[in-house]
Amino acid sequence: MSAALALASAPLRAGEVVNRILVHVNSRIITQSQFDARIEQTVREAGPPPNAAKGEEMKKSVMEELVNEALLEDRAKELDLVTSDAEIEDQVKRLKEQNNVTTDEDFGKALAQSGLTIDRLRDQLRRTVTLQRVVGREVNSKVDLSDDALRILYEREKETWRVPEKAHLAEILVSNGDDSARAARRAKEASDLIKGGAKFEAVVRDYSDGATKSRGGDLGTVTRGELTSEIDKAVFSLPVGTVSDPIGTKFGWHLVKVIEKIPVSYKPFADVKAQLLKREQDTQFQKKLAEYLDKLKREAVIRVSPDGKAYYTPPVAPAASMEVMAVPGGDGSGASRAASPPEHRFELAPSVGWRVGGTTSSVGNADVENVKVPDSLSFGITAEYAVRPWGSLEILWNRQESQLKATLTAAGAGADEKLSHLNIDTFQIGGLWQSGDASSKARLFLDLLFGVTVLTPAPELTSLKRFSASVGGGIKFYVSDALGARLGLRWMPVYLHSSNSGFETCSTPYGCTTYFGTNYLLQGDASAALLMRF
Repeated sequence: MSAALALASAPLRAGEVVNRILVHVNSRIITQSQFDARIEQTVREAGPPPNAAKGEEMKKSVMEELVNEALLEDRAKELDLVTSDAEIEDQVKRLKEQNNVTTDEDFGKALAQSGLTIDRLRDQLRRTVTLQRVVGREVNSKVDLSDDALRILYEREKETWRVPEKAHLAEILVSNGDDSARAARRAKEASDLIKGGAKFEAVVRDYSDGATKSRGGDLGTVTRGELTSEIDKAVFSLPVGTVSDPIGTKFGWHLVKVIEKIPVSYKPFADVKAQLLKREQDTQFQKKLAEYLDKLKREAVIRVSPDGKAYYTPPVAPAASMEVMAVPGGDGSGASRAASPPEHRFELAPSVGWRVGGTTSSVGNADVENVKVPDSLSFGITAEYAVRPWGSLEILWNRQESQLKATLTAAGAGADEKLSHLNIDTFQIGGLWQSGDASSKARLFLDLLFGVTVLTPAPELTSLKRFSASVGGGIKFYVSDALGARLGLRWMPVYLHSSNSGFETCSTPYGCTTYFGTNYLLQGDASAALLMRF
């Protein structure tokens, strides 16, 4: 507030710049006032830095945040991600409820204490929600937290979940006391008694000086490594049910019996899944977000003014891929930018496929049951023009060179089934939707097209022009910026039936035959295409 008052009251000198531009990020700018406001907010929330060095670190961190936000805002615009007024009002309402504020007046007072107004809050919420949507779409979607991914991680670091070998033990402790020699003799006597067949519990009662004497010497279950090295080495090499020879330590002499051994095991996946999930949510997200922001920075034009160089240094591209671009304004210096893949707007895909035929007439007579188009090769070409990262305008031409064939009845057996050759040309236009973006190596696609299909039989018969549609889908693979392949399936219905579509001919072998007498010619096509991007 004091800075704002000082600015308002200070007289301006001729040519003085009130709000300097510190950084250009593509078409966006970061100004001195934005930078100062964010610094003030950071100090208010986290407290002032303890020294000058920490203060400089804070300023660099703040500028990094502002650059990242500018990059994400640019990306939101490219993706047409918009946050509506209704969504912002829902956020404001939720904030009021969380802070138990019932009136607009009280809410305004609470905001003022944080240096905000309701309009500034709405602007901040709009930016925050929009940026969250970009991150959710571009980053969260790439974080794999499925059970399969977590199980692979569990197996990869299985030793982390190792449960060491354990043993259930009982002991006889003969304390050294004031006479270590006497203790050694008593330990040997105890050992000889056990080897002679005496019960371990009885020897414990008569010889042990340890705290476990009242429990028959039972030490409970211990993990390998918990005991002194001399005892640990001995007991984990003994078979179950055996008793060690006397083992000397600073406490005296120990005779240890192995009651049970529990082998090495691993914590089950179900027991550690929640721990793995929480860890991966944090580490994977931060890693993917950092990678995504680095990618945006490499592809962006970032220009730092002399006043901003103390707080931000743009990424330096490798020398081989650096291009220097002149950015208008400022001091006229260039801004370095890593050469990014060219923006491809146009794709051309010549294709070859296999067309599944269909019935063109179900109107029969004594000799002919129906007329159909047999399966055969098809070929064609599609052209796409990208209007969005996810969508294109698509134009298709496809041809099948086939025949009209009669399915004969028993009365017509022995006659030639071929009635005429038939060319089917399809011309269509529509939309194509696809996953990923121009940098993706593989993209799933789905399209919907409408247009006209021309059926051209022998010259003595009349060609048909009919409305047709098609629905297709498949996958594109790119081996370089310019070349790739496209594999697809397409369903291609053609409307045939109308008052003048039942073309009929009469001949000696068949009598009178209707060539086109069904409502729809239903066909499918499987194709492979070479992709060329421009």
